Amino acid sequence: MNTGRPPTADLREHYRQLLSTHLWLDVAMCWAVVVPDSGHALSLNQLAVRLSGDAPHQLHEPALPDALGLPCETDNPVFVDRCGSAVILVEGDHLGSMPVVLRRLSQGARVYSAWWNVNSHNRLSFAAGGEIVLAIDAFGPGRPEDHAGIGQWPELRAMTDFFADFEERDEDYDWQAAMLAVIDQTTGARLTSEWLQQPHPYITVRMPGAAR
Repeated sequence: MNTGRPPTADLREHYRQLLSTHLWLDVAMCWAVVVPDSGHALSLNQLAVRLSGDAPHQLHEPALPDALGLPCETDNPVFVDRCGSAVILVEGDHLGSMPVVLRRLSQGARVYSAWWNVNSHNRLSFAAGGEIVLAIDAFGPGRPEDHAGIGQWPELRAMTDFFADFEERDEDYDWQAAMLAVIDQTTGARLTSEWLQQPHPYITVRMPGAAR
């Protein structure tokens, strides 16, 4: 397979540097971007309801993401921001990667989600119209034809080295940076050091009730 220079090369370098600068992100992280079909961003209340389902939740005043970066056993904090009509969700756990939550978030919207934990368990997901289109292990994704919905995410399909065998990948290939880069390329939303160093409103969601 001829991987060449990936179309997201510059974005990947941006995210490699971001992850090396903010080491707490390597413990566990989920970044989800919600792109509404209507072109109008969801409100904080709408997001809270979709994230929590029938579970209790609370809205909070802005705080720094790294202050609540680690997974919580009960009330999981999810930081929220807007990028045009899209909404960015950042957390130190995996709520935004759960199929039931992605189905709720993607009602009338497209949702792209990247999650991993310290043991390299991970999931790159795409949901639309209340359905899961793709859910891929970025560490060993297999071939494009293994994923029936790949045609609905052309930016990911074009990343040939993402689907390359381990021995075909460059030595500096970073699967975490690749996950974030393809979401950035697809949605135009970008996660930066400046963003992580600024306070943002957040939602706490009671776990495990939100996953039901």
